[in-house]
Amino acid sequence: MNFLIAASFLVCITTTNAFTLTQHTTVHQHSSTRLLAAHGPPKYDKFQATLRQAEMVADGSCMLHIDTQDVVDYEPGHVLALEINAEDVSAEEDHADSKTNKDAEENGGWMRGPYTVSRSTEKSLDILLKVVGDKSKRFASAEPGTPLQFGGKFHVPILEGVSVDTTKRVVFISTGVGIGPCVGAIEKALEEEFYFPPIDLIASYRTEEEIVYKDQLDKLQMEHPDKLSWRAVITSEQGRLSSSGNNLKALTETTYPAGLDNTHYHLIGNAQMVSEFKAGLEKAGVPEGKVTVEMYFNHKAEQDVERVDRIAAVVLESAAVSAAR
Repeated sequence: MNFLIAASFLVCITTTNAFTLTQHTTVHQHSSTRLLAAHGPPKYDKFQATLRQAEMVADGSCMLHIDTQDVVDYEPGHVLALEINAEDVSAEEDHADSKTNKDAEENGGWMRGPYTVSRSTEKSLDILLKVVGDKSKRFASAEPGTPLQFGGKFHVPILEGVSVDTTKRVVFISTGVGIGPCVGAIEKALEEEFYFPPIDLIASYRTEEEIVYKDQLDKLQMEHPDKLSWRAVITSEQGRLSSSGNNLKALTETTYPAGLDNTHYHLIGNAQMVSEFKAGLEKAGVPEGKVTVEMYFNHKAEQDVERVDRIAAVVLESAAVSAAR
């Protein structure tokens, strides 16, 4: 593919239709470089695909199973632009002036947005999305055989972002549909013949009905107890992961001991969660390069200083416990 945007940039998924390119950052960086919506979406070659199935895998979460006409090379965590024809979208409820519809008009009638790859083969893609707004509802309600278009390849894949030689433990922390790329990365890590560090997955959801792929993760955990441990945090019952020291025990209660210098964290989902954990890990002294992130929405939310301090304290406690073993 002849991409016109440098691979060192990534696309962040937002609740608006605008494409936003953000320079890949590690824990020590505090600013980002953005290509504003006013400059238009990034340019990318477009390829043809067909929707095989829009599968509702949990309350409000839809996995798009997509067949591609061309051979593709994507990994879990890559971000691409996905398009669907907007012709069937209702013009009612004052939707005509929405950003989504305006962009579709400028794009030949095709709705588009940046989405993260959950799984991929040579001729297929799986993409998990939250069903909110016209665009996601259009994808989720589309019939098998619906034509799609896609293009671009942004962001560093999840597994590629981990330095295996210097890592003894990997921690995935996700909210909502951020679980999709994590599951794909876990499946791939467990299949690889080469060594990959053991993974602790902490997946946060608002309700128990929103949990995605529980049976699949339970099965993988049972088959690979030395490689995978996972748990769900239900915020409507327990509060946010960072809201209490008791919740944050999910970080310390692990069978995979490691210290600050050899634990890698991948944070994906709600931007406030990502931002607070990133700041807490930095405050705890986690080395640069040991934190990778992807933010989906809620970018303007301010950090809660108490949560940041709580995260830092728990991570330091976990490192001390591991060092004493």
